[in-house]
Amino acid sequence: MTSSVEFVAHPTWPAAWLKSHHDDKEIFVKARELTLNLVQWLARIANSYVTDGSIKDRLVLDFRIDGSIVTKTFEQGIALELRLPGLEMQFQERGKPVPHVLDPEERSPAEVEAWILVELLHRGLNRDKFSKSLPYTITNLMSGDAEDYSPHACAAGLAQLTAWFRAASAVLSTHGRVVCLPQTLTLEVASGRGTSAVGFSLGIAERDEPHFFTGPYDEGRRRVLTASELANEKNPAAAAAQFIKAAANVMRA
Repeated sequence: MTSSVEFVAHPTWPAAWLKSHHDDKEIFVKARELTLNLVQWLARIANSYVTDGSIKDRLVLDFRIDGSIVTKTFEQGIALELRLPGLEMQFQERGKPVPHVLDPEERSPAEVEAWILVELLHRGLNRDKFSKSLPYTITNLMSGDAEDYSPHACAAGLAQLTAWFRAASAVLSTHGRVVCLPQTLTLEVASGRGTSAVGFSLGIAERDEPHFFTGPYDEGRRRVLTASELANEKNPAAAAAQFIKAAANVMRA
């Protein structure tokens, strides 16, 4: 197995989307798909072991400004985290990382599953409770030994993805705790009723570029501020913050 890829540090705000080359955008899409695939291991752990709240609440993951995505804690204060941009996974015990880190480079889904089962055994948890099934469908979900994960192959895209997530989190965090929905990799502001309709998307089929959004996901009701639009702003961070603030004020009114 090769060593962890070294990622070049990016400025606080990502590079202008409009100026990105087509090949760069293709690498970004590959990075987004790979991250979505690996985040499903966190969702599986949460679905198998987290017991508080509804299924939807149990699956919600914390996003931290250092680029880590973390499950809710379960038995013995255990959680599983995934770190951007390298996509390494590591278990935590009472908020502290345990020694064994999984670098997914050249690892198949079957090998990742085996690593998880060994770590559960080391923690004294019932491995029979672990299930790979998910309460939703993911397109192009990798499984078995047919294909290996490769963060190295899309390292530039992962660095850009991380830059967008950190920038978006900085904007959203002024309105509350930022969480990640594993179904879509969407960042949202947590509310007392789960998550709110204020957040950030890395892109979806209908709008395949990063964008902030406000309002429910109904046609004609959701407002968006895209990366392309932000590229025209002198201060994109301030523009994004104003977009979110205006929506938050309307929701509180």
